[in-house]
Amino acid sequence: MTGGRLTLLLAALAALAMAGCGSQVTYTRAADRRVEVRLAEYTVTPEHIQVRAGRITIVAHNVGRLTHNLAVVQFKRPKSGEVQKSYGKPMRTLFPGQSDSIDVDLKPGKYRLVCTIANHDNLGQYGELKVVR
Repeated sequence: MTGGRLTLLLAALAALAMAGCGSQVTYTRAADRRVEVRLAEYTVTPEHIQVRAGRITIVAHNVGRLTHNLAVVQFKRPKSGEVQKSYGKPMRTLFPGQSDSIDVDLKPGKYRLVCTIANHDNLGQYGELKVVR
């Protein structure tokens, strides 16, 4: 790598590191225990959602070009060999333009909203669901 490219790479890495420092997560508040999300390659939007505890309806709209689904799982990813805890059933596979909903009973805490198709979760298709009293 030439000196100019190395300098550019180091500057870009420093800018990324500084951008993450001190940033606070802003939660989208879901009204009436109804959460609406959009699924696309490889995102769940909004990414951070807050909702009151109890029976929650999650509605997903596939606005992408690939098939997607949605499941509610434990917040922390399990270590290798551990089973991931799920809450309710995963949503059916949604083709582009389709929507579906699932109902789950959740206690206060943090949960992950993930696409369980192939490695979509590993590619960044997940969100955070913060359940409060």
